[in-house]
Amino acid sequence: MEPQAVLALCHEHAAAEAAFDIDRVLATLVPVPRFEFFPLAKSLSGRANVERFYRDQYVRFARRVTGYELHGEWTNEHAALQEYAIEVRDDDELMSTYHVMSMMPIDDVTGLLTGERLFCDTGFVRALLGPLVELLEPLVGI
Repeated sequence: MEPQAVLALCHEHAAAEAAFDIDRVLATLVPVPRFEFFPLAKSLSGRANVERFYRDQYVRFARRVTGYELHGEWTNEHAALQEYAIEVRDDDELMSTYHVMSMMPIDDVTGLLTGERLFCDTGFVRALLGPLVELLEPLVGI
């Protein structure tokens, strides 16, 4: 896939997230997506789990985001990579700033995102997934 098409798909995914248009978000993903978290070496996998995250937890997380800054983005024919800082308010009204690197690989067959590979700390994973952190499974073979 051409790098600009990869980047356009990633921007579409992000725009759908920002609009809370979950059907549109899911339309950018392969049928069995996987969101991987490093250095935890765990993942949230499968359409049902990812859809549950977007429908049940994503809106809760997004309401706690108070700021966001994109530091850079890069792309090639296989994936796009974004580096950003995101400010999140926790249940005690304390603010945390998380630094995240998100790689969004493209499936060569479907031309859709396979999910995301997020390089971030455990606090961000817990804030993002909330109670769904229980669904994380160890990555095998890494």
